[in-house]
Amino acid sequence: MARRKTRAARPSDEALRIARTIVYYEAGLDSEVPHGTARELWAHDMNLPFTAGVHVSADAARLLEERARRETARM
Repeated sequence: MARRKTRAARPSDEALRIARTIVYYEAGLDSEVPHGTARELWAHDMNLPFTAGVHVSADAARLLEERARRETARM
């Protein structure tokens, strides 16, 4: 009996990494984003969810991660 492939309930790790990179670039191009925040986001490992840091607030990290997950849902 042939097995049917089903789409996973969650986005793939690769899709999330790509979406996080896109979200980072969009945030980095925003003139409202302070240089320190952009540098901290640049240093972030895009394989991991966005997290709070010295220049990135918990709310900002949460919003960036939610945006990345929405992007992958559209793929």
